[in-house]
Amino acid sequence: MTNLQTGELVEFQPHTPQELEHLITQHGHRLFKPVPVLRDLWDARYATEREFIAAHAKEMLRSRQDAVALRRKEADLATMDLKRAFDDAKATLHAAEALQKALQARLFGMQNINRVVASLYNASGVMR
Repeated sequence: MTNLQTGELVEFQPHTPQELEHLITQHGHRLFKPVPVLRDLWDARYATEREFIAAHAKEMLRSRQDAVALRRKEADLATMDLKRAFDDAKATLHAAEALQKALQARLFGMQNINRVVASLYNASGVMR
């Protein structure tokens, strides 16, 4: 099945060993292409974390409250937007990693099927 707007294969059931090999190759390429993107997501996650930590510490130092707990809560409120940005960066990264793991699991499944198909062909004498 193909997405008519993008032309991308949405669902494909291979019928021959060659089609299965082609699908395995495509999934392998899909796993390697996002590596730089994941690296950038990690960089963004750590940059937003550092920004949040620095702002939180500065707000704690600026606070005129006597109790540390009150200083901490005041700093929490002052840096809520940075905390949200940090949480969003983490969520985006984790979603991308989950997608990578799902693609990897599918690739491993197709590779197992490919081994079984090759064994069946070899056992039946078709490939000889």
